[in-house]
Parts: sequence; structure tokens; C-alpha cells
Amino acid sequence: MAGSGRLQSDPLFQGLTRPTMIFGVSYMFFVLNMAICLVIFINSQSFLILLGVMPVLHLCAYIICLKEPRALEMFMVKMKKGLKCLNRVYHGNTNSYDLY
Repeated sequence: MAGSGRLQSDPLFQGLTRPTMIFGVSYMFFVLNMAICLVIFINSQSFLILLGVMPVLHLCAYIICLKEPRALEMFMVKMKKGLKCLNRVYHGNTNSYDLY
């Protein structure tokens, strides 16, 4: 193949590059959905509210995961690494504490 001047390409198997999915949502979304529904159930003590909230949360997560399966993980990294410090005005509108 090297002599023909064409690049050799291999097909990408998406199952190896995507996160673990449960009912169409990533594992992190599924755990978050279960935690929110558990808190709502404990506070309301009603299965009817639980059965109404769980599908709505799951549908929202499913729609988000259709576009980007790792959306929650990327949001968590952004919140961890990309937040602006609260006193950035004092440091010249930067997140750096280096004054030089």
C-alpha cells in the first residue's frame, strides 16, 4: 500500500471510544439521575412522584448524550479547572496570582 501513494486507513469502532452507556445515557448521568430521584423519594415518600421525575430526568440526559456522550464529564472538568477566581479584579482581571 505504501507504493501506491494512498494513505492506509482503518475504520474506527465507536464502541471502543464511547463511555459505558446505561439505557442510552452515560454511567455518570445514570448515577446522578438515581441520586436525584432517591433524594426526591426520601423527601416526598411517594412512588408516584418518583415515577414522574425519573423518566423526565432520563429523557433530558438522553437528549444531551445523543450529541455528546461525555457531556457531564466535560462539564465537571470545566467546573474543576476553568472557574474564575473570586478576587481576580485585585490581580488585574486574571486568574494568576503572579504579580510580576
